[in-house]
Parts: sequence; structure tokens; C-alpha cells
Amino acid sequence: MDHSFSCIENLDLEISVAYITLGGAREIWTRCPVAENKRRVDEAEAEVNRLLERRLVVQLASAA
Repeated sequence: MDHSFSCIENLDLEISVAYITLGGAREIWTRCPVAENKRRVDEAEAEVNRLLERRLVVQLASAA
């Protein structure tokens, strides 16, 4: 199996988990909008964005 394909599969899994985590953080924020919960939403969103950017870089590198 191509290493870049395996790497993309792993990133997809990490993105899925991070997205689920973001959904949970947003749900908690909706029920209890305090600063700590907002910080958790922001951190979870940043993690999803970081992983998506990383996936794009890997995908572009494997296409080159």
C-alpha cells in the first residue's frame, strides 16, 4: 500500500474524531455558555482546521 494513501486514511480518521469532539464541545457550549466551554469549542475547531490543512498538504504532495 502506498504510504501517502495510508497517511491520508489516518488523517481522515483523526479528522473524524476531531469533528465528533467539536460537535460535543458545541453541544456543551449550547447548554452552558461559559468562557471555559467557549475555549473548548475554539480549541476543538482549531484542531479540525489544523488536521484539514495537513490533509490538504499531504494530498497535494502525493499528487505531485
